[in-house]
Amino acid sequence: MSTPAGWYPDPADPGRTRWWDGSRWSEHTSPAATSAAPPAPPAAPAAPAVPRYGEYAPGHAAAASGAPAAGSAPAYGAPAYAAAPSWPSAAPAVASGPSAPGADTNTLWIYLCILASTLPILTLFFIDWNGYLRAMVLLESGDSAASSQAAAALMQWTGGILAISLLSYLFIGLSIVFAWLDWRELKKRGVARPFHWAFGFLALVISIGVYIIGRTVVLKRETGSGLTALWVWLASIALSIAISIFWFVGFWQQMMLIVPTYGS
Repeated sequence: MSTPAGWYPDPADPGRTRWWDGSRWSEHTSPAATSAAPPAPPAAPAAPAVPRYGEYAPGHAAAASGAPAAGSAPAYGAPAYAAAPSWPSAAPAVASGPSAPGADTNTLWIYLCILASTLPILTLFFIDWNGYLRAMVLLESGDSAASSQAAAALMQWTGGILAISLLSYLFIGLSIVFAWLDWRELKKRGVARPFHWAFGFLALVISIGVYIIGRTVVLKRETGSGLTALWVWLASIALSIAISIFWFVGFWQQMMLIVPTYGS
């Protein structure tokens, strides 16, 4: 049994109703009813009078005169619903643009994030490389007593390395927390779509620079500024390189002093 004609929710738009003529959907629509009562169906056309014997039916009479009869089907090839409104060819344009032009992007948290990501380089100076080199030389000496002493020193040195590694990961974890606080502060200042703080987790395997660079690109688009934090981070990278070179020079000098002494 087919569905009777009537107004039903439009399959293409739940916010309106469409007329079902009993066999297919028509082009007639109306806004969805706000009350429980359904919208009244359109008035059915009056049934044509039954012609008397010897007279033309209304449709045949119009055809005989050359004019289309009212209510008759359209001619072959003509559109069935020529008067129906055409479907929109495209969705209306949505306004887009900077969400917070001129907003201050220099939060305290972004600079604490950069500082926390730089501090692990200083742990190089807490490692007892001198004791490590001395223990390795004692192991190469072949003396059993010296070897036992060196093994104990290496175990102690390994424990220190683990503690320093945990300290470095603590600093990296703080940089991730500061990235989240920076992201939250930027949203409070009106930036609708700041670079997501979760990219800060890449500091565990790459660098916090992924968040810094992404943050700069997004803020430049949303506010027109945001380069200061990027320059500070680049300066911290240059400082880390300088510290690493300074440490390597000192380590090399210690190695040159210790190895010939214990190797003789």
